[in-house]
Amino acid sequence: MTKNRLPKTLRALVATAVGLVSLGIGTGAAAVESAPAVTLSPASMAVAEDDVTVDISQSAGFLTGASALTLTVTVENSTEAELVAGTLAIQSGVRAIESRTELTDWLAGTGKTRSDRAVTTVAVPALGPGVRHTATPITISADILGLPDQAGAYPLDAQYTADATVVNAPETIVFTPDATDRPLGVAVAAPITAPPGSTGLLSADALAQHTLPAGVLTRQLDGLIDRPVALGIDPMIIASIRALGSAAPASAVNWLDRLSRATNETFPLQFADADASVQAQAGLAGLLNPTSLLYSLNPENFTEPVTPDDETTPTDPLATEDPQGTPDPTDPTATPSPTPEPGEPTLPTLAELTEWPYTTTGVVWPDRDTVRAADLPVFSASGATTTIVSSSNVTTEKGYTPGAAGTAGDASVLVTDAVASAALQRAATAGTTEQQLDALADLAGQLMVIASEEDAPARTLLLTLDREWPPTGSRLSDAITALSAMPTVSSTALSAAGAQRAEAVAIADAPQSPERIALVKRLTTREANLASFSTMLAEPALLTGRERAEILALLAVSWRDDNDGWTAAASAHDTQTTTTLESVSIAATSPILMVSNQSSLPFSVRNELDYPVTVVLQASSSSLKLNVNSSVTQEIPANARETVRVPVEARLGNGEVTVQLQLYSPQSAVIGESALVPVTVRADWEGIGAAILVVLVSLLFIGGLIRTVRKRRSDPRAASETTDSDAPATADDTGKR
Repeated sequence: MTKNRLPKTLRALVATAVGLVSLGIGTGAAAVESAPAVTLSPASMAVAEDDVTVDISQSAGFLTGASALTLTVTVENSTEAELVAGTLAIQSGVRAIESRTELTDWLAGTGKTRSDRAVTTVAVPALGPGVRHTATPITISADILGLPDQAGAYPLDAQYTADATVVNAPETIVFTPDATDRPLGVAVAAPITAPPGSTGLLSADALAQHTLPAGVLTRQLDGLIDRPVALGIDPMIIASIRALGSAAPASAVNWLDRLSRATNETFPLQFADADASVQAQAGLAGLLNPTSLLYSLNPENFTEPVTPDDETTPTDPLATEDPQGTPDPTDPTATPSPTPEPGEPTLPTLAELTEWPYTTTGVVWPDRDTVRAADLPVFSASGATTTIVSSSNVTTEKGYTPGAAGTAGDASVLVTDAVASAALQRAATAGTTEQQLDALADLAGQLMVIASEEDAPARTLLLTLDREWPPTGSRLSDAITALSAMPTVSSTALSAAGAQRAEAVAIADAPQSPERIALVKRLTTREANLASFSTMLAEPALLTGRERAEILALLAVSWRDDNDGWTAAASAHDTQTTTTLESVSIAATSPILMVSNQSSLPFSVRNELDYPVTVVLQASSSSLKLNVNSSVTQEIPANARETVRVPVEARLGNGEVTVQLQLYSPQSAVIGESALVPVTVRADWEGIGAAILVVLVSLLFIGGLIRTVRKRRSDPRAASETTDSDAPATADDTGKR
């Protein structure tokens, strides 16, 4: 373990903080990183602020009576000055540490525990700035350390001295004469989650990436499958793979198949591993769940081709009939057989997408140190029967470390040991073997002290792995294997841990930040606005289902480690929601001139959604000069602009009128902003125009008649013919006739 030299005042503050936590349950998250014991002389004060570290690595997590292990000690000078040649003294104590408070004090460099037995001393050469020196490995055994024949965690210390610089690195060595003595049950729970996102479901590309041999989902499953670990599975991962249908990456399908055959205990996390406590603290009556994933389903990925009827397929291999029904190209009368149409797609339901044979349900697992006592009734109202909380989030009156099973008021809880869980997490995510061994040594010391606590009944601890992904599946697997092999440890199922006698604990309220709570409130408020907006659609779930899934993704516990990224993702989602709410509106309309008593005024409505919508356009007049007969309901195609005509009638003369327009959904939800359109009413222009037209036609007729008469009178032949025709007939004329 790396030990940093700290000023004495800082060490006192650290020790005080850790001690206060330990008053509650005997452990605290602040005790995870061991602080060093530092001895400074006045001559060394000049380098007291600089970083000189001593690191002890143990080759094994514990020592048995017949075995030995090696210590590797490293000294690093990160100062800007050279350190003179010095010595490294290894010392041990012969009295076992009896309580977690004593263990915390020892690792913090305070308390009364002593390492007063000299083991060995080795020389350390002069160290220049930035130089690191590793001493020759030191072999130790129970005899060399002078340990009594009693199992326990014993003090171990490496003290580096160079002139006036003195740095102590307190450690523990776990010793058990009988490695088969395992009175302490230990259950482990781990989450199966993907990196946080904001899309509600994982895309095909993301799934392909995560399920590669080195992908995060593969690493988790490789390290945990068929191990004594209960798996908290994010249902979003399962739904994401199934929602892709035939387009799901083969690696993702294989991953899901492996998970289905795992022998681990399993329970569901919240969808997208949404943070339960922030939902409760945002004032929600119950935890959010997905409502629909219809928006993500492509019917083409769920269509199976129609296969020919087996009875019509020839079985005789010598048969001349074409089993595929292909027509003979030499037969002019042959008609081609129709190509079989694909089968009708059957889209899976939400229940089918998220269904999984969990061994346990009703478990809520909020992030560590985020729960208030007032949150538990919200969890219960949402169907939770058990809440997993960190030991640093509860207090107890017991003088020993309580077991996992507990009750907080009327609610059942599973209490995880914060310090031991942190050590296991560091072992699972260690970058090097030395770092992993260091973390496992810390974990073994914690568990040995817990097992040795006086007056403690037989009990089972719960350790959890955090929402952090291991560098390799083997590193994670090695950590679980090492835990199971530790002295005093008996691997236990999560269900067995919860079935033990529960002890009363009190929730030490640890509220979420006001900023995070405020953002969740805004997300849920905007969701309600979108729900009203979506009533224009034949399938409102296409919008509401997407919105709910994306909100759940934004509430993922993993986002808490990336506050800047989470804020940016939430802001982008808020912008997207605003764009959606503004995607259907009344387009800008120019002033209208109305010249008839009755008319239909045209107004334009735009729809920028990818789905058709049905809107109701309601118009109202600012004056009695214009009467609007009724509202108009019309469907607007996807990504289109349509003209909606509203019948109107002019009354009481002419003038300027303002028409107010408002869109509604068929369920009377207000859509978008209202619009004002100026209309100039000139209804009498219709009569005036008709009269003018009649006069013009009459004038044209009369003018034509007059012109015809004048033309006839001015033509001599026409006049002669007219005179002859008017003279009386003579006798000769009569005779001729």
